[in-house]
Amino acid sequence: MVSLAEDLYLLASDSPTGRFLIDTTHLDLGLGGALLLDLAVRGHVELADAHVVVTGSPPTGEPLLDAALTTIAGEARGHGPDYWVHHLAHRAHRAVQNRLVDAGVLRRQEGRLLHVIPVHRTHESDGVLHRELLDHLNDSVVLGQPPPPKTAALASLALAVGLERHLFPRSDRHEIRRRMVEIADGGWVEPAVSGAVTVVDVALGLGPEPEPPA
Repeated sequence: MVSLAEDLYLLASDSPTGRFLIDTTHLDLGLGGALLLDLAVRGHVELADAHVVVTGSPPTGEPLLDAALTTIAGEARGHGPDYWVHHLAHRAHRAVQNRLVDAGVLRRQEGRLLHVIPVHRTHESDGVLHRELLDHLNDSVVLGQPPPPKTAALASLALAVGLERHLFPRSDRHEIRRRMVEIADGGWVEPAVSGAVTVVDVALGLGPEPEPPA
């Protein structure tokens, strides 16, 4: 099972060239949110008194998620979701990229610009996963089909980091955004996912500050 962070990374990069469609600050925050909400959806972390706590479930078997889980479990003080989204966001695109290279989804190409300056590019090996992700999103966002939970979570994250205009360039931008907001707010996304996406929105200045716990 591929993690949400890996899915978001693939969507945020141009398949033929490997170039990012959004700046890495936005991408890293989205990936931090993806790691946290993926752990929540799988039942490995939960909220207790507004703090993220590890449930004690066995490892996920996914290297990225297990590394995040170990980080959270090793923190002596309790922290809320906003802290962990920012903490897990640190150089997250590099970690996800390395994981995808190790898995054979991406391949690295080394070269030199003007025969002098080292250039490192990363491309998708065949683009199959990228096309599958876009097809699933297209079914739900453009065609209006009910989204599976993972597709709904991915659509919500893509909207939070500003990917919607890049993923559907030939469709009406306002209609695409309306539909993605509908997916994010319409009950397709589990509460744990919605909370993490809200934190990403706030971190990027795209949404209201979450209300403090009563």
